[in-house]
Amino acid sequence: MSAINGATWDEEYDAISVGSGIGGLSTAVTAAECGVKALVIEKFDLLGGVSALSSGQLWPGPNHIAEAAGIPDSAQKAKEYIDHLGQGHACPKIRDQYFTRSTECLKYFDARIGVPMMVIRGLPDYYYPEVAGSAPEGRYVEVIPFPAAKLGEYKNKVLTSPYGAYYSYSTSTEWVEMQQGGESIGSCIQRHLANDERCAGAGMAAALVYAALQRKVEFRTSTEVVELVAEDSRVTGVIVRDSSGTRRIRARLGVVLATGGYDWNRRFVSSFDALPVAGSMALPTVTGDHILLCSKLGVIPMPSRAPGQSPIFVGYKVPTEKIYGRGPAYRLLVPGRPHSIIVNSKGKRFSNDSFYPDVVAKVSRFDGQEDGLVNWPAWIVFDQSMLNQRGMPPVLPGQPLLEGMAIKADTLTELAVKAQIDPEGLETTVERFNKMCSNGVDEDFKRGSNPWGRLMAGDPKLKNPNMAPISQAPFYAMRLERVTMGVPTAGLPIDGDGRVENSAGDIVSGLYAAGNSAAWGDWGGGFNSGIAGMRGLLYGYLAALHMTAT
Repeated sequence: MSAINGATWDEEYDAISVGSGIGGLSTAVTAAECGVKALVIEKFDLLGGVSALSSGQLWPGPNHIAEAAGIPDSAQKAKEYIDHLGQGHACPKIRDQYFTRSTECLKYFDARIGVPMMVIRGLPDYYYPEVAGSAPEGRYVEVIPFPAAKLGEYKNKVLTSPYGAYYSYSTSTEWVEMQQGGESIGSCIQRHLANDERCAGAGMAAALVYAALQRKVEFRTSTEVVELVAEDSRVTGVIVRDSSGTRRIRARLGVVLATGGYDWNRRFVSSFDALPVAGSMALPTVTGDHILLCSKLGVIPMPSRAPGQSPIFVGYKVPTEKIYGRGPAYRLLVPGRPHSIIVNSKGKRFSNDSFYPDVVAKVSRFDGQEDGLVNWPAWIVFDQSMLNQRGMPPVLPGQPLLEGMAIKADTLTELAVKAQIDPEGLETTVERFNKMCSNGVDEDFKRGSNPWGRLMAGDPKLKNPNMAPISQAPFYAMRLERVTMGVPTAGLPIDGDGRVENSAGDIVSGLYAAGNSAAWGDWGGGFNSGIAGMRGLLYGYLAALHMTAT
């Protein structure tokens, strides 16, 4: 025990990470590599955070791995892309640093730390080719499958996804290859399970925990940080609570907040995301602790998006399923499956329903004339062919839906009546959609025109990978929900080193934020998969470098 300015400490470390997702682990690994004593504190009982449940993709822009694979790119083109997506909400200085330092960070973890990564061939930017600067491939990387046995006693202390083996035992690379005629995902999953290899976000979490253990980073799980200790305007430590009580832990160099978003804080979701009701696939411990901890320090969470650029996905409810002991469970919907469409209460399509960013933007549309959300509620309507071919997680292809997941009927008219959708509108919409399927061109909303959407949900054997008729009875209507995935609208404002700023724009000394806890001042309004993970890896790395240098 020691005392500074009258404060008694029960333990002392140099760097403390609050949260064990990619941001917290990046901080700890980098700090330990720089020769200081690091601690990771995790509120959940397992390590990995929301990052471990994700695809594990990183979007650094132009990078050395793609360059080595012979994929051409340029920083200027990537900046054009991010500028368009940001819609003026990004800070140019931080945005430019995202590119220059992301490349550096990726090399650091790949070559020096020993977290080997590979470029995801054939995966385009979300908005390729419509947006200037977008690229057909090369800007996404992912971790190489990680042998879980290397974790030793920590093997069962690192998260894998409870949403199915697909999330933790297959790679994005394999998904793209399957769409191009390669090995089936089922076969890939069986192979990785047999080899005890973790992939995607679970693989990244495992690789980073392993790197941390090699560098003698310490971990505390089932431990909540209940207060930041500040002395003379500097954060000097934390107060934690676990089953044994509370303790004061000093952070000689700094504290990094990497607790994710605020998915399970209904007040925050309603206030920052304008969603009074939303489900979540995030861990139940993701409750906005970073915001609450900083409130006493004059730090105000900042949104960085235009109203139509919500990062909150659409999904659906599974009433009989429980995840982490909570029910009902929620699932993400990747729209654009053949034999399905998304409609509003009038039975009308309203978006390119093979491209989720367009669906999200259109369900968020507020109409001043009607004083309401004209496309919400919304439903995905599909037939038995879709269910037979694709299933609807957690339901496998060919299996019946679980109780309460959807409304079922033998005719579209009956389905519409049961779902309280306008019957005539739905009949007319399906008739027109089916006719357009014959030539594979969506004349209304350009369904299937986006390469990313074709790859994620399409069938490459079809004329239009995202279009096939809704014709085989019975028919189904599943009401959509807004589903959070750990990526928030608001976060703590930071500078280019990840240092937290208060409401006056001044630095809070000794306090940093990384990943989804940090405001999106670098990207502004735009979103593309791989950005959230890269922001975690990058700002954890930068925070550790800054605190160890000073």
